[in-house]
Amino acid sequence: MQSARTNAPLAAAAVLLFSLLLASCYKSFAQQTSTQKQEIYNLLAAHRFQQAEQAAAAYLAATPNDCSVNVLLGLALRGEAKLEPAFKAFRAAMNQCPQNLAALEGAAETAFLLNNSEAKDLVTQVIKLRPADETAYAMLGAMDARTGDCTGAVENYARAPTRVNGSAAALRQYGGCLVSLGRPADAVPLLTRLLALQDNSTNRIALARAEAAAKDRPAALATLQPLLGADARNSAAFLLAAELAEADNHTPQAVEWFRKAIELNPRDATAYLAFSEMSFNHGAFKVGVDFLTLGIQQLPSEARLYLARGVLEEQMTQMDAALRDFEEAHRLDPQLSFAQDAMGMLFSQKHDSAAALALFAQQSQLHPDDPLLQYLYAEALSQVENADQKLTEKAIATAQRVVQLEPSYQPARDLLCVLLLRHNDLAGVIAQAEEATKRDPYDEVALYQQLLAERRLNHADRTAALVKQFQAAKAHNQEAKTKYILQEAQPPQ
Repeated sequence: MQSARTNAPLAAAAVLLFSLLLASCYKSFAQQTSTQKQEIYNLLAAHRFQQAEQAAAAYLAATPNDCSVNVLLGLALRGEAKLEPAFKAFRAAMNQCPQNLAALEGAAETAFLLNNSEAKDLVTQVIKLRPADETAYAMLGAMDARTGDCTGAVENYARAPTRVNGSAAALRQYGGCLVSLGRPADAVPLLTRLLALQDNSTNRIALARAEAAAKDRPAALATLQPLLGADARNSAAFLLAAELAEADNHTPQAVEWFRKAIELNPRDATAYLAFSEMSFNHGAFKVGVDFLTLGIQQLPSEARLYLARGVLEEQMTQMDAALRDFEEAHRLDPQLSFAQDAMGMLFSQKHDSAAALALFAQQSQLHPDDPLLQYLYAEALSQVENADQKLTEKAIATAQRVVQLEPSYQPARDLLCVLLLRHNDLAGVIAQAEEATKRDPYDEVALYQQLLAERRLNHADRTAALVKQFQAAKAHNQEAKTKYILQEAQPPQ
């Protein structure tokens, strides 16, 4: 069991949740005819818990099997935050009077606060007797969240709206679980309420993350705005703002906020990794390498930084440096599967396609749910010269696996379009290209493959429209690349 000190945040939440329960208990004991019992109740009502404990103990010394006074003793001890003795008192009352609801509720609450193994069973018993008890459902939701069962937490919290809306702890858990279950839009109102109750940087960032996940980037940036002033010191806020700015193609602003995030917290690996991804996307490989080198100076044992730097060095054809970084990443963290995948990329660049394909085939079996690895395997299969129909079908199936695992992974969908065209599955090409351009209307690869498929089908009007769309996308992408090249960006000193 845990002490009240260990469980202080939960204790604060439960005090709020069980205020009505205690009032109900007081009311039931106020109806007792015994003068001594009435005196104990009056002491409890006045929050004179120590005197109530003494009076209840004196009564029980003469009449030890009185379950109603054991409940009063439990309430007195609960008021003094003596949770272990309170639980024992409520448990004694339950043993003496199994149908005593107040004893059951008191035992359930103190077991919850203590993180006692009996808590869930006791709260479930309360619900059987009082099916509409929001307090009990709120406690079940908290217990589910505490054990990582977000599905259960969401189901139980949904049955306790009144209790949830008044508890910052419940709102935080409920909203966080909705986000983790892929329902960020449902989490936004809850996290907005949480911010109204407790306006602090942690809650503000949690709301902004939910808004960003719900594809409402303007709202997310507006939520973050108070944390982005000249004197602001929250690196997580600047990092999230940078990612949002880059997603909206505001790369110069993203660079500024990335630099600020790194300056404020130079030992946060995620900031360097996010910046390196942006550098990769804009073809600014040298800038990304410079930032990652700075990160490695701060975090020399962070395998992911070596891996990311190796990928950028490989793009610059610095093969020896890339291989050294991949090997160091693998040495530091043998479980970092992509370190092996990246070596496969390097083998491909060195025209050792057989070694790359063998490595990817082995790794894809070991990690069937890794979308990036499956993509690299599909790409390696697609590059085999004079591939037969069976190998092409294998590449298609692998690429389809990727888009099932991660539907928004655009390179995999583009590769699937290419493979399907090669396989002469023209309807499949069109379906995949249309899905790709829903997410990115400027996806040149998807548009071009669809154009070729429509031309083979002799769809003249559709082909003409796609030619214009492809030309517009090409012009847009060229302008964006020129405008946002990061050659002028410098890492923080």
